[in-house]
This record gives sequence, structure tokens and C-alpha cells, in this order.
Amino acid sequence: MPETVSDVLKGQFEFQLLLSRAMLGTLELDQLFYIITSGITHPKGLGFDRVVLFVADEKRRELKLVAAAGKPTEDYPAEHAPACGELDLPSLLDAYETCGQDGASRALAEHLAGFSMPLGVSAPPLNGDESEVPVQAVIARVVQERQAMLLDRVSAFYQPPPASGGQVLHFANIACAPLILRDEVIGVILADNPFSNSLPDEDKLQALSGLANLAALALDRANLHRKIQEMASQDGLTGLANRDHYQKRLEQEIARARRTGRTLALMLFDVDLFKQINDRHGHEKGDHVLKDLAVLLKSRVRSEDLVARYGGDEFTVLLTGGTSLKDAVQVADKLRQYIESQSLAGLPAGQVTVSAGVATTHGQRLDAKKLFADADAALYKAKENGRNRVEHAG
Repeated sequence: MPETVSDVLKGQFEFQLLLSRAMLGTLELDQLFYIITSGITHPKGLGFDRVVLFVADEKRRELKLVAAAGKPTEDYPAEHAPACGELDLPSLLDAYETCGQDGASRALAEHLAGFSMPLGVSAPPLNGDESEVPVQAVIARVVQERQAMLLDRVSAFYQPPPASGGQVLHFANIACAPLILRDEVIGVILADNPFSNSLPDEDKLQALSGLANLAALALDRANLHRKIQEMASQDGLTGLANRDHYQKRLEQEIARARRTGRTLALMLFDVDLFKQINDRHGHEKGDHVLKDLAVLLKSRVRSEDLVARYGGDEFTVLLTGGTSLKDAVQVADKLRQYIESQSLAGLPAGQVTVSAGVATTHGQRLDAKKLFADADAALYKAKENGRNRVEHAG
């Protein structure tokens, strides 16, 4: 017996109710991302083959991948995908604990790990004259028009940066919806059916749009919770994140990197001859140096990266955007040079310098203790080799 309109509406309502309960049942961003993508690909949810979730950075300047579910290609083995349970919070969170074993979704995320797109980019027309367009064009159109859309005559592709060596990823039978909060686009959901070749209908698009609206509210709530936690975890002297917060955030970023394959880079800075500064100028001046150094470090990295005071005159900078070792070393050295060129605590420029150690790792090999130990060993090497320099692990 075919579904009636009331049956469809009832199904959509029940789906949104289940997902809204699940999304509002957690304040952890990674868990929330997993619930959103699971609801879209789950057989009892929207049942798409794949989904990718892009979220804007804190300053709303660019979109980046935060989560993905499904296979990158039809022939990719999916034997490690979590079993499909119920669409409720306990079942989803149980699956979340083992989702790091989902090699297919991790491979899909790795294909998109280099994705970055300005939010204000002008959207080209999608008139069907081309059989395949860059996926950025699809996303730009959704952001510009601020409404969900179906693509039935146009497929899309993503070409990874040449340096990544990644393969082109193709999208077909696409449904795309913006996440809008307080009249501002904060993200985009792109779901597709490249393997089942099922074209999403208007009912699926409406359900996806409704989920996107709920997701925007849940993301705002989770981000507010994160900011409150950060305010409660500040170092009393510098206002940066303290050591405990750094360690918690590092574990969260490692869990995310295991699912997305994105590289993490850790930079460990130490003030050169800080004891001499205290001895010559007093501890109050030394405290002032640390405060000024914290401001310099915080002002020269992205808002999504974490700057923390690890202890004493040691500071950590965690780069979360998939930075390579080469690029991380360059960032650290630019910071070192900038600090050397500045007057800290009223002391002449060049009197306060720092040494830095850099380490990176990614994927299943991620380990918080090893990452810090590698950066610490590199920092020790920088001190041994004359200070005011950057060394890296490996």
C-alpha cells in the first residue's frame, strides 16, 4: 500500500523528533557531528549513501570539513563500519565509541581533508550545461541562495590539493542544505547517492533541511558550552587555556583525527634564559613577559587552533587544520622571529627570545603522550643547539 501524505509527514516528524532528542542529548561537538551524519546515512533515518558536513570557522570566514560518513568509492570495503542500531542517543553514542574502526568513513574524510572554502565566494550558475562541476560551486550556490537544493542533472567532483596526492572524489544524486543561525550561514550538509543511484526527492530534501535547522541550533549550544568550559579553564596569569584544558582538548582532537585522517601538529615553546630575566628584572617583570608572549602567540594563530600555557615558561600551540610537518615548522619559525622582533614587558626587542620543538602525527598512529614527547625532544634539541631556534621531530 503506497504511503499517504500523512504517512510521509508523520515519518518526517518522528525522524526529526528522534534526531533532535539525540542532538540535544550531548554537548560534545564530535558526538554531535557523528549524530548528524548518522541520522542522514542511517537506514532508519534519511538513508543516503554518503554525507559530508562542513562547518564555518569561528570568524565565519571559511568552511572546513568536520565529519563524513559513507564510502569514498563503491568498491571500497566497508567491513569495519559500525552496525546499524536504533536512531536514539544511547545507540548512537554506543556506535560513536567504535566509529574509529569505520575505515570507509575515515577514507572518505581523508579524501576531503584538504577542503577549505571562503564563505563569501561568488557562486557560478548551475544551469545543467556541464555534466560535472566542482563541489565548491554547489556549496557556494547553497550558501548564496540560503536554501536547500537537489541536483538531478549535474554531478560534482572534488579535486584535492596537488601536494596531498589524493584522488578525485565524485558526487552524484546530490541533496545539499545550509545550516543557518541568526540569519547567518554557519555550515553546509552535502548528502549523495552515488552507489544506489537513487535520486533524492522533495520529501528527502525537506527532511534534510529540517535536520540542518536542528543541527545549527545544536551546534550553537555545543559551541557555547565549549566557550564556557574554556573560560573556566583559563590560566590565571596569561588568560590562555591551562594545562588541564590543553590535555582534554588534545584528546578530543586526536579522537577526531582518527576519524578524519587529518594531521595534528604540536609546537612547544620555551622562553630562553627565563630565569635570568627573573633574576635581573624581578618576577613581576617575568610575569609581564609571559603575559605579553601569550598575547603574541594567540594573535598569530587561527582561532580554531589552541594556545595554552603548559607550565612555567612553556607554551603549547596545537594546530588542528591538517598542517604538514614542513608547514608547522615554518609557522613555528615565523612565530619565533616575530617574538624576537617585539618588545616584551618593555624590554628591548630581541632581548626575549624563544626556542621551539615541533612534532606531527596523524591517523591511527596518533598518541597524545608520544606527540608531546616528540615535541619536547625537539625543543630540547633546539636548546642544545644554541636557543632561539626551531627543531622538529623525526
